[in-house]
Amino acid sequence: MDDETHPRTLYVGNLSRDVTEILILQLFTQIGPCKSCKMITEHTSNDPYCFVEFFEHRDAAAALAAMNGRKILGKEVKVNWATTPSSQKKDTSNHFHVFVGDLNPEITTEDVRVAFAPFGKISNAHRIGQELEG
Repeated sequence: MDDETHPRTLYVGNLSRDVTEILILQLFTQIGPCKSCKMITEHTSNDPYCFVEFFEHRDAAAALAAMNGRKILGKEVKVNWATTPSSQKKDTSNHFHVFVGDLNPEITTEDVRVAFAPFGKISNAHRIGQELEG
């Protein structure tokens, strides 16, 4: 039985707009049983891509080796391991960096933290140059 830590989902990119989930499943199930296929076509300026999930890691690994660089409907597809949400960059759209210059040498990192605390959660505060001052 496969270890659950081994990936079983492949990213398949550079697809022709004529490729369907059914076609991908027909091709990839020749290598091993597939659990699912999810086609992503909403990006009008980019080529479609999909995620193919296998039941077993070994089948996914065999499909990666067999299908990467193969032509499907005239386009050479790119196959790689899919990244999991935990390995993707986290959402930083609500995270800001503030740089404040020309501070009096007596101002400490804690002073900066206290001054900005009313504006929300502070993930990190650092008084650059403080360690260099005598």
